[in-house]
Amino acid sequence: MIGTQDRMRRLAFAKYLIEMGTINADNVLPYSATSILNFHDAIEFLFDLILEDNGSSANNFNFMACFDEMNRILKENGKDQSSFRGSLEKLKDRRVVLKHKGSFPSQNDISEAKYTTINLFKEFCLKFYNLNYEDIDLVELLEDSRTKDCLLKIRNCEDNNVITDNFALAFAYLLKDFENSKIINVYESPYQFTKNMSLGSTDGLSDEFDFLKDFMDTTNQNIESLEYNLKIIALGIDYNKYAKFNFLIPADIRWAMNNDDPMILFRYKPVKLNDNQIEFCKNFIIESALKLQQFDFEIPDDFALTNSMNVPLTNFFKMD
Repeated sequence: MIGTQDRMRRLAFAKYLIEMGTINADNVLPYSATSILNFHDAIEFLFDLILEDNGSSANNFNFMACFDEMNRILKENGKDQSSFRGSLEKLKDRRVVLKHKGSFPSQNDISEAKYTTINLFKEFCLKFYNLNYEDIDLVELLEDSRTKDCLLKIRNCEDNNVITDNFALAFAYLLKDFENSKIINVYESPYQFTKNMSLGSTDGLSDEFDFLKDFMDTTNQNIESLEYNLKIIALGIDYNKYAKFNFLIPADIRWAMNNDDPMILFRYKPVKLNDNQIEFCKNFIIESALKLQQFDFEIPDDFALTNSMNVPLTNFFKMD
């Protein structure tokens, strides 16, 4: 029997694959074809979990035999069997044709695969685990962090101010905590690009130099904006999704010196987020966090004290 935490994490990953498939399905060919692979992988991942929870393994069955075994377990427990066998076999066949023959599915094929995957996933989660689709939270995929804590505070929350504040903090903590883990002692961050190019203060200039004040202030703002946006791109975050997130959560984060508690300043009053917008913001942060988790590297605490002439460079970094 799998532990509850591990089970929820694995269900969340299967749901994440479905969410990615749904996004890909709305794209144009050939990109939309990758949704077939996402949907098939999600169901395969679910089958593996259920079989392991019932003392078996997916290694003992082919894809369709796994489905038949699911139905056998349901019947054995006095529950109605699933009627999705025919639709699931079509999904399997489309995946084989795409992956091994390079033949792309039609838009109708993709729509049918999406319907089959989502509804089969919902049916099995309810029948095997008494869980609704909404009960499976993608936040479970994240490692323990301040970002995860902020997203958990949004769960079942209806206060728009609390929701927008925690979305703003979740993303700010995500970037800052990742970047801070890559700073070597007193050395600069690898994600700092402008090398302290900001111009000095204009406070001492007289009014006759207003034009110079405006120029310097605008230049500093442009440098700050360029630095931040380059960081978003360098970290591999989807900039188009970030642009939408930034519109919905128009927050400017200010970090006081020697203080890890940020101040949130909104450029304008945030809109009242509907359920779809809340889901988008949450999924964007989770997707960004997973990308950073996927390509993370550790820097030893004594890195800056190590004599690089004596230690091979390959010993410095541990790649996950």
